[in-house]
Amino acid sequence: MNNVPETTDTYFDDSLLLLALKYSPEPVAIYSEENMIIRFANQGMLKLWGKEALVVGRPLLEAIPELTDQPFLSILQNVWTSGETYAVRAAPVELMQDGVRRLGYYDFEYKAIIDESGKTCCILNTAREVTYEKEYLEKMLERADREEALTMEMSAALEELSATNEDLLSSMRLLSDSKEEVRTIIEQAPVGMTMLKGPEHIIEIANPAILHIWGRTANEVVGRPHRLARPELAGQPVYDWLDQVYATGERRTNKEFAVNLYHSGGSRQAIVNSIYQPIFSGDGAVTGVLVILEEITEQVMARRKNEKDQHMLTLALDAGQLATFYYEITTDLFAGNHLLYTWFGLEHSEQIQLSNALAMIVEEDRKRVADAVSTSLSSESNGDYAVEYRIQTSNDTAPRLVQARGKVFYDNNGNAISLNGTLRDITEQKRDEQRKDDFIGMVSHELKTPLTSLRAYLQLMQRGVGLSKKMNVQTALDKSLRQVQSMTGMINGFLNISRLDAGKMVLNRSYFNFKALFSELQDDVLYTIQSHRVVFEISDDIQIYADREKIEQVMHNLIGNAVKYSSPGSRIDLTYSLDDGRFIAVRVSDEGMGIALEDHNKIFERYYRVNSTKMGSIAGFGIGLHLCREIVELHQGTISVEHSGVNGTTFKFVLPLQSTLFN
Repeated sequence: MNNVPETTDTYFDDSLLLLALKYSPEPVAIYSEENMIIRFANQGMLKLWGKEALVVGRPLLEAIPELTDQPFLSILQNVWTSGETYAVRAAPVELMQDGVRRLGYYDFEYKAIIDESGKTCCILNTAREVTYEKEYLEKMLERADREEALTMEMSAALEELSATNEDLLSSMRLLSDSKEEVRTIIEQAPVGMTMLKGPEHIIEIANPAILHIWGRTANEVVGRPHRLARPELAGQPVYDWLDQVYATGERRTNKEFAVNLYHSGGSRQAIVNSIYQPIFSGDGAVTGVLVILEEITEQVMARRKNEKDQHMLTLALDAGQLATFYYEITTDLFAGNHLLYTWFGLEHSEQIQLSNALAMIVEEDRKRVADAVSTSLSSESNGDYAVEYRIQTSNDTAPRLVQARGKVFYDNNGNAISLNGTLRDITEQKRDEQRKDDFIGMVSHELKTPLTSLRAYLQLMQRGVGLSKKMNVQTALDKSLRQVQSMTGMINGFLNISRLDAGKMVLNRSYFNFKALFSELQDDVLYTIQSHRVVFEISDDIQIYADREKIEQVMHNLIGNAVKYSSPGSRIDLTYSLDDGRFIAVRVSDEGMGIALEDHNKIFERYYRVNSTKMGSIAGFGIGLHLCREIVELHQGTISVEHSGVNGTTFKFVLPLQSTLFN
């Protein structure tokens, strides 16, 4: 039995895990429920069945009707109810291949996957065709029987003295030919084979395949007793198994046997399947042992890695409370893990059409989600899928807000075959953000009035002190006014965020000369910022139709960030230029700590703060860059991190000279 984490879901179809199993080198299938619904079959299993991927999701006998008069369904049902694994070697199976019903022989195993409650949640089926190995063995045994029969005929002929010398020579030639045929079959076999003769197990024949596994040459082992030729097996059970087979005449089979083999003067551990077949003489006496050996080290290690990855992925999904989904384009089927079915209010064993899942989405969001799916599957898309939407079932008192992230998978011809991804419940996260927004909006409104009054009083005092020419008092008032102005700017940023959420941020567009704005900004910044070398590269006159005040706010925010995140005395550069004759591109560069590549897009999200030890105690709310992006995008522009590294960061925003949309 193989225990898995406890779950109430007997339907096992974790899409991400199945994608990992898809690349297993062995044929693999997964069934669930008593009528054996095919939940997964990789390419190896589909080829073995002679079927297409459309059989996935159908009952076993319905998908593969040629199994109806064969015992496999009853065996599977017994495994399902008992939880006991069933394994068999070289079993005859009739399957449809290329439209013809053919008999083949297969090693296969039905492994019950048991949850912690003791119930079977699914059955893992692995298989391997051994038809050719069986044919080789039968041919070899047939040749051995022919050899013994010829020997008996020759003895009878000698005893009766009725055969002529020519008959005797003919029989000897036939015997020689028979031995040569057996040797040829063994030499050309695709698996490792060797013939051991007598109680000392003299190595009579060893084909290239088995010599490769042993790490030996024919000159090292042929004609020598097995124990002497392969001393590396001392302390392992192989010697005893050979003695036992020779003594009892009973065949022995070992599956996934770990053995230490000779390799380049040392040893290596390998995993093999092996058969020890006794060879009988005409009178029934054992004369030797035929060994068939197949190394499966790589296959077993790959399977164990897949099982480990599957387990780790399951733990990660459970810990992160993530729902997984899998949408198959050709069948229009939508499936996922237990959490997905729970959120959508669906039965865990249901075969769901995409339309059924979309019906659980709040009506206002439904078309947007359908469009996002269609866009990700289109030939022009990069295959990324990202959308937020609300789900509400009949049992939910309020909608559940989820964040979907996914990726389209393609076949070898570049055709989309599935959309796979995860869902995350962000309901509480959004509520927390709303509460934070409400609090910031309230505090900002409360602080704005006293700050306005304080600024007016300071300006009156500044005028009075200016007349008296008291420079120390004048300097203190200048610094106080700059702090008030900085705090007013921060509060205005908070208020703009609140207005943006409420849809009340209005752009007061007008035509203005960007060069004039740039020059005014230069005078203001050079007067207020003494800690850094701020360099303005003033270019040509450029007329732009935009909200002058808000574009100035964007530039102040970017300059403020450059000052905050770079060392005192370092340089900050500001440039602007015409772009493609229809746009203006503005760049703000610093020599600061830089921004990690994975944070380039996230830093424009609301409240996002880079998690870095370089940040130290630098304060901030994570709204400045978010507000910059919203203002730029309201102008139909773009903003991005153009460059970031050890030599600093460059922010770039691009605005159209003439906007065609109006608030």
